[in-house]
Amino acid sequence: MDTQRLSAILLIAGFVVLMVASLLGPRGIYQTSDPSERVQIVEENMTSWKITQSLTGLGLLLTAAGFFVLNTRLYTMGNAWVPTLGAAAMVVGAISAALFLYRQTTDPLSAFEGAYSGMQTLAYWLWLAGLLLFGVSFLQAGLPAWLGYLTAGAALVYGIVFLVSGAGFLTPFLVALLSLVIAIILLRQKPLP
Repeated sequence: MDTQRLSAILLIAGFVVLMVASLLGPRGIYQTSDPSERVQIVEENMTSWKITQSLTGLGLLLTAAGFFVLNTRLYTMGNAWVPTLGAAAMVVGAISAALFLYRQTTDPLSAFEGAYSGMQTLAYWLWLAGLLLFGVSFLQAGLPAWLGYLTAGAALVYGIVFLVSGAGFLTPFLVALLSLVIAIILLRQKPLP
């Protein structure tokens, strides 16, 4: 299996696992801002919570692996440092998110009170930087130009929204959605040189 197809499969797998995790999660946990109410929901749905957290971590790591494999395909085209930095940002972001998920799973009250938000915020910014760099790489690699503009543009626009509003919680969904689009294009695209 070539790296282009493998990266697409990993990106799709990450998307699917993240969607399954979002469907299995305890209901109502993010409809309240009260940390104690959230912890009560977690305690009432502990099995679902642990499964959801584990699947979310797995989905993020699969997505990062997909971008890493895609980097190995793209770094021979254009400026090699662009996709390499993008892949590094995606991988380090996924590791930071996995650490946050672990802390959120083992100590939900502190997590909901913001004790570990630095790990979460770091992951969000790294993912946005990674998407921006991959968007630039797509423009250099002979992939459809709209894919490069969409990926880089979405990262820039959402980065500005995040900077202004502080609302970064949609970043994983942006990454997942763009990953799916990228994967579909990679599967439909003739093999890159």
